[in-house]
Amino acid sequence: MNAVLFIAVGLICFIMFISMMRMSILIDVKHAQGDDRVKITLKTLFGLIRYTINIPLVKVDKESLGIIVSRRDEMSYGKSNVEIQPKKNKYTPSEIVDSLKQTKRFVNHVVHLHSILKKFLSHIAVTKFEWHTTFGTGDAAYTGMAIGIGWSVKYGIVAIVSRYMKLKTGPVITITPSFQQAMSQTHFICMIHFRIGHAMLAGMRIVKYWRGNSLSKLKSFVAGKANESY
Repeated sequence: MNAVLFIAVGLICFIMFISMMRMSILIDVKHAQGDDRVKITLKTLFGLIRYTINIPLVKVDKESLGIIVSRRDEMSYGKSNVEIQPKKNKYTPSEIVDSLKQTKRFVNHVVHLHSILKKFLSHIAVTKFEWHTTFGTGDAAYTGMAIGIGWSVKYGIVAIVSRYMKLKTGPVITITPSFQQAMSQTHFICMIHFRIGHAMLAGMRIVKYWRGNSLSKLKSFVAGKANESY
């Protein structure tokens, strides 16, 4: 009896410890001539545990019109680094459409999903938000129009972020026009933080409000999404 009580107390303390842990995510996206990359770094336990997703190459297959994504992941424990086997995935248009349909079915199947996500997003703190862009079409008039649209898009995204998340820093956004030559470059950096307990609570609410409580369909959806990432 004492052993069961000890295990139960230990399990509760462990869950509480995990729930209080802070997750930090750094998103670094860069697009330039011949240099396209995406880097996502997840940190927890005061930075001792790190998981980095590197996507150095995203290109379009001209034959199938699919998207080829190269990916290299790294796992770090303190000073120890473990590099995971690099992966290269190809997503055809039909697979992308099917994935969008699955996502739509998932959204329609969860009651109050908007409220659940809104509640979770309200616990996310944004401590860094930088977005720098250089753009030009080679024509001054069209470049000016594109720059105006670009500012509208960026201000709209900043407004959405500040509405649903805790924006702890002033966003740094720039758009530099290139009137003399055609050019497209952008660099986006964003750092967010949240407690793992809030993510766990959001997951439990999704399970709770799954229509019909048919968890088999929920498991199949999650498994399908997990397989797509490998």
